[in-house]
Amino acid sequence: MQSFKLVDGDLVLEHGELQMIDGADELAQCVKSALGTNKGEWFMQPELGIKFRAFEGKQWNEEEMREQIRQGLFQETRIQTVDTIHFDYDLPNRAMKVHFTATAKDGATIESEVTRHVG
Repeated sequence: MQSFKLVDGDLVLEHGELQMIDGADELAQCVKSALGTNKGEWFMQPELGIKFRAFEGKQWNEEEMREQIRQGLFQETRIQTVDTIHFDYDLPNRAMKVHFTATAKDGATIESEVTRHVG
């Protein structure tokens, strides 16, 4: 599958032309989009995304956060398994990096991360 290349949600232009991505990079971009969307936020697809409230507050429940990440990854039908989910906390900046690896149905390994603001 091929998609427009996005950086921070913006289309990428090089030499006046829209850039495209495919393969594992395109799949990683798709799952990161789901993980960056608050469930119910997009009216055309209200089931897309994860529940951001799982990442709010001062007492985090890692199992609940992990389950939201897992659900977000499996929204992409090309994902076969979620292999790892790891959280790195940056408390002074009230942020958390979520590192994940997943295996696509075609056998490709997807390894990426998303940053969630917490607190």
